Order: sequence, then C-alpha cells, then structure tokens
Amino acid sequence: GRTFVMAGASRKRIHESNKAHTRLLLITVGASLLVQVLKFYFTRSSTYSTSYSVIIALACELALATTCYLYIAAAAKPLVSPSGEIIDAGTDVKARAGTGGAISYAHDGLYISVAAMALATISTWFHALMLLPPAFGLYLAWKYIIAPYVFTPTEKERPETAAEKKAREKRERKERKWGR
Repeated sequence: GRTFVMAGASRKRIHESNKAHTRLLLITVGASLLVQVLKFYFTRSSTYSTSYSVIIALACELALATTCYLYIAAAAKPLVSPSGEIIDAGTDVKARAGTGGAISYAHDGLYISVAAMALATISTWFHALMLLPPAFGLYLAWKYIIAPYVFTPTEKERPETAAEKKAREKRERKERKWGR
C-alpha cells in the first residue's frame, strides 16, 4: 500500500509540474504575440506593418511556436481514469527539456520563435533567428545521414585488417593446393 501511495504522489507531482510548465509556455507565446499585435496596431501606417516579408516571418514564427507548444502539451497530457484518478501523469516535460530528445527540440523551437517575435519589435533583422532551426536540422542531417553515407569507404576502398589478410592468405593457399 505504501508504494502505491508514493507512486500516486509522484504522478500528481509530475502532473502539477506539467500543468504549471505548459501554462507558463502558453503565457510566453501569448505575451510575444500580444507584443506583435500591439506593434502592428501602433505602427500600422508605417512600412513595417505592411511588409509582406514581416507578415510571413511572423506567421512562420507563430506556426512554429504553436506547433511546438501543442506537441509539448500533448506529451504532458495525463491519462485519467473515469473516476478521476491519474493513471499516467504523462511525460515529465520539464525534466526532459534539456535531454536532446524530441521534447527538448520542441522547447528549443518554441524559445527561438518566441525570441524572434519579441526581439523583432527592436529590429526586423531578428526574424533571421528563424533560420537557426533549419540550419541545425541541416547540420544534424549532414552529421548523421549524409556524411556517413558519402564518406564511408566501400569494401574495396577500405584497408584490409590483419585478420582479413590472414584469412585471405589462408584461402589463397587452399586454392593453390586444390588447384582452383
């Protein structure tokens, strides 16, 4: 009975932590969006608010932030029994934020898009921060997919190991012995 109570307490703690963390992320995205809406409202007569490139950049930033938030919120969603008991608290998204997995990358995407939205109030050049996720994706693709495929030597190109040389010489001796 005691183990069950401790496990239930742990599930509740994770659930509460996830609720607080996703609420904070939602407030962060909302605040950045509010800053942009206010900037559009107060600068609507300037070229900033009518520039299609700025509107497209903001739409991309908002799309990335929303997608990342929804992914994190889905991972944090608990499984609740019909009686209201928490069966599974969901993934502890706060603990997984710096581990290098998908949830960590979702946090990174969300933070980059929010930073780009917030800093774009200072200068539109900060929209260039949105080039970081695809650049990082290309780096990972190069490191783990393209470079190993391109630069791995074929069977004929790689040097022969001592064990392979010994086996080849033994095979050649047998072939000469039996006349093949």
